[in-house]
Amino acid sequence: MVEDREQMERDADALSDAKDARLQIFGTDPANPDNGRIFVLTNTGWFERIEVQSGAVAFTFIVQSESELREYISRDDPSANLVQLGGEYRKMVSEEFMEQETSYRDSPEYSDEEPLEEDSQQYHQHD
Repeated sequence: MVEDREQMERDADALSDAKDARLQIFGTDPANPDNGRIFVLTNTGWFERIEVQSGAVAFTFIVQSESELREYISRDDPSANLVQLGGEYRKMVSEEFMEQETSYRDSPEYSDEEPLEEDSQQYHQHD
């Protein structure tokens, strides 16, 4: 649990640092980006776009440099090429990325606030 929170904090901090930067979007399948892997380059480093079966999208910080990214990608597919994406797809991914930054900051898991007294008592009650 603590590791998950720490990862969320790192992702949120990195997303926040990247908010004002111009994002660059890269993919491994430029002809059909949804079939490939999508990466976002920010001043902080590289994030991977993850889309789950339900359609929800998340971005997770993976590495800081392009050489680390290429090594990371080649573990799964040594022949994969990284191509900068543009147009509407770039715009869509950029908007998703910026929306996630906002949702991370609003997440209760990220909050520094202490739980309410009544919430704490619920966990300690014994009948």
